[in-house]
Amino acid sequence: MNRTMYRNAFGVLLALASVSSAQSGSGLSALQIGSSSRATAMAEAATAVTRDAASPFWNPAGLAWLHQRQLHVTHNAWIQGVRHEALAVAASNRRWSWGVHALLTSVDDIEQRTIASEEPLSTFSSHTVALGITLARPLSEQLSLGMNLRWLYEKIYTESANGYSVDFGAQVQTPLSGLRLGATVQNLGSTSTLYREKLNLPETMRIGAGYTLPLAEGALRLLLAADYVQVFDKDGYVNAGVEIWPLAMLAMRAGYASNHSNRDLSMGFGLALNSLVMDYAYVPFKQGLGTTHQFSITFDL
Repeated sequence: MNRTMYRNAFGVLLALASVSSAQSGSGLSALQIGSSSRATAMAEAATAVTRDAASPFWNPAGLAWLHQRQLHVTHNAWIQGVRHEALAVAASNRRWSWGVHALLTSVDDIEQRTIASEEPLSTFSSHTVALGITLARPLSEQLSLGMNLRWLYEKIYTESANGYSVDFGAQVQTPLSGLRLGATVQNLGSTSTLYREKLNLPETMRIGAGYTLPLAEGALRLLLAADYVQVFDKDGYVNAGVEIWPLAMLAMRAGYASNHSNRDLSMGFGLALNSLVMDYAYVPFKQGLGTTHQFSITFDL
């Protein structure tokens, strides 16, 4: 990649980073729940390092580096009885990568009360659905771009809303061997009203870096990753993660999320068995909220 291409690449990253949240309020907050156990175990520091069928959940540009058909499934037993499921299928040819994905978040047995009482009047459920398509392309051996387009639906009790969102992302392989950069803006879009109120999506900006270095001959290698994350007009924070492969089939992971009032540490592992990868993430929450156990399977088709 020549000097002009590098200027263009970093220009793309800076342009993406400059798109920040202009609104306040919140809606469809389930879009912020992690949808890949590998990334979750690394405190969601995935913007620069994601490169599989789960890339649309973190940075759609990562899908450009996928060179085979792949299936990704995640089950997340989240806190407070929240269930979060993710499914992604992706494929590629020489010039383009594309995929489809779905997110489903459900909360059952929410108690309904009009006054303080021992027994609720009834219980109800909340559901959030996101269905998306992803398109990504490598512009060179060093630079890739990608985008998501999603249809959104949320139902709480008897009220519902729907809408759309788009994500844009870029990844760059720098001249320094093993160092990658990434940037993405997520959840730009609009929804209909819910309870006669307009929902503002959790618009998010992420800027990340990842550095991979071999520790010895063979499979042993180390990945260091960090993301700066900005949601709405809230204070930004940094997520940092590490992944080490002591064996060709085993990865150990850990992460730290700064400026979170309810969580900070995360950990997990991965097992690679030929075309099948199984990942697990564990995230303890503070303030008595409980813990998250997340499982993912990624399979080459």
